[in-house]
Amino acid sequence: MSQPEFSPEHAADAAQTAPAERPCAYGYLDLLEANQDSAWILRPNGVVEHANQRARALFGDPNGEVDWRALWPEESRFSLDRSFSTAAEGSVARFRAFLGGVAKARVYCDTTIAPVRDAEGQIVRLLATARDVTEEVETQGFLRTVLQLLPLPLTVKNVEDRRYVLINRAAEDALDLIADEAIGRTVDQVLPPERAERAHAIEAAVLSGGEMQVAEEAIQIGGETRHLLIKTLATYDDIGARHMITLGEDVTASRASALALREALDQAEQASRAKSAFLANMSHEIRTPLNGIIAGADLLSKSLTDPRARELVDIIAASGQSLEGLLSDVLDLVRIEAGQMLIETAPFELGDMARSVAALCSLRADEKGVRLNVSVEADADHTVIGDSARLRQVLTNLLSNAVKFTDRGEVALCVTLDAEGLARFTVTDTGIGFDAATKARICERFQQADASFTRRFGGSGLGLAISRELIQLMGGELDCDSTPGEGSTFWFALPLAFGAETAAHDEAAPESLTGAPRVLVADDHPTNRKVVELMLADVADIVSVENGLEAVEMYGLAPPDLVLMDMQMPVMDGLEAVRRIRALEASRGGPRAPIIMLTANARPEHVRASREAGADVHLQKPITTAALFAAIGEAMDARADNDPDSALSA
Repeated sequence: MSQPEFSPEHAADAAQTAPAERPCAYGYLDLLEANQDSAWILRPNGVVEHANQRARALFGDPNGEVDWRALWPEESRFSLDRSFSTAAEGSVARFRAFLGGVAKARVYCDTTIAPVRDAEGQIVRLLATARDVTEEVETQGFLRTVLQLLPLPLTVKNVEDRRYVLINRAAEDALDLIADEAIGRTVDQVLPPERAERAHAIEAAVLSGGEMQVAEEAIQIGGETRHLLIKTLATYDDIGARHMITLGEDVTASRASALALREALDQAEQASRAKSAFLANMSHEIRTPLNGIIAGADLLSKSLTDPRARELVDIIAASGQSLEGLLSDVLDLVRIEAGQMLIETAPFELGDMARSVAALCSLRADEKGVRLNVSVEADADHTVIGDSARLRQVLTNLLSNAVKFTDRGEVALCVTLDAEGLARFTVTDTGIGFDAATKARICERFQQADASFTRRFGGSGLGLAISRELIQLMGGELDCDSTPGEGSTFWFALPLAFGAETAAHDEAAPESLTGAPRVLVADDHPTNRKVVELMLADVADIVSVENGLEAVEMYGLAPPDLVLMDMQMPVMDGLEAVRRIRALEASRGGPRAPIIMLTANARPEHVRASREAGADVHLQKPITTAALFAAIGEAMDARADNDPDSALSA
């Protein structure tokens, strides 16, 4: 079917003819009406000859002869007149302007004006179409504003010619350039050669791998070095890479903060190490004279017959032991604060440990006339795996406090196994008790119920704080309840796994040292050497040296029956001396001599170091005669286990 020839003079009649009257044909005006854009047919002089439904809705229905140009706002007339003239001369023209119309709506339109020619090529009409691009324009404007206000430097380049098409304000500041001068130019024309070369390499990596590249770059801006974290990526269409986007972040401040934080952490670690070294040295220096005081008082008490003199010596010994306990508490607290308190696990008899702690505290309870009862249920009286030393420390503190604050009645320790399989420890007393406000304070450091308690009962107020921290480290929680004037209850539960039952053995007294066995004592402090000599004077021949090197040399000349070795000595420390002695024994194939590390270095890492070096026992200063002989017995047992055929010379 051929399309009817356009007849402008009958356009109005054709527009009034309904499609039903022309069942076999349709005209140009039908196509115009179907257009979703605003469309007009104009006479060459600009008079509107026909407007489609969309145009009439936005501009109103023109009555009579109306100049199409008069329908537009005055501010759009310059672009409109120029485009109209271009179309009237035979070319297609385009412009963007506000659509005025009857509603005076704020609408953006992209308008095209095209000439319509007759068979002879003469311009007989103009076809104008206006497309509503408001959403597109406003979206682009919004995005353009956002990109300009973005605090991060952003640039966009065409992949094809590598020319900039977008540079936001942050990029202007960061790259020290002007966007209007840089847009349309290449990287080589905008950036210094070195930076342009790096940019080319990064962009090549993005295009070859298809993944975003991240790099940190230091640039000079206004004489100041700034650090930028630059992310480079490409956008793609159906053909391939379209744009290269570079997004930067100024990390100068965060980099400086990280550096300052790193330096602060280094300083804190150095301070922590210095504090640890100071505490280790102070512990050694304080325990050394304490050893002379406590050991001397212990020896002196055995030879005195005058009751008053013995009482004074007992006061000296008790004061020294109190000072030692305070020192241990302070060191424990510092280790907990520094995260250096280690919980060690080993099998031990739970019931025996609880009963031995109660037996130790019963001496003070008997003096006050207070009953001390201990109850260990059969389900809990087994070998368990845990840190017996720290558990003993906590129970000793709780029982000692209970005895301290109880003047009449009883103190009880109960060990059970609860429904969850946890070992539960409960200490109750009929002492003075405390109220709820006091409960909130007593587990804090250096705190007691009130100031009068310190004057009346003594103590530093560290025990409960340390006990609470130790229980938490072992996986439990320490809690309490009390009624003033009626007594208190402290309890905690620990996850202690059952271990293999240990073989029963008789705890006979250590083999008596008769026949003057030879004992090598290595200690750089004359007081410590003298104390050991006095303690063993009646049972052994003592050979004393001042450092580890002399101890190794003396051992090489004549191996002793027992070695008492200090850890911290000049020339050669005790650990190295023990290692060399064990190596000397191995090379000679001789018997293994019992070695006791007799030292003021009392921290857990020191004990481990002693064992690893080859010592049999680690005995902490200050010492008493009983403690020394018990350690000798333990060392002899260790030697017997390693060499059943050997025995300490009698």
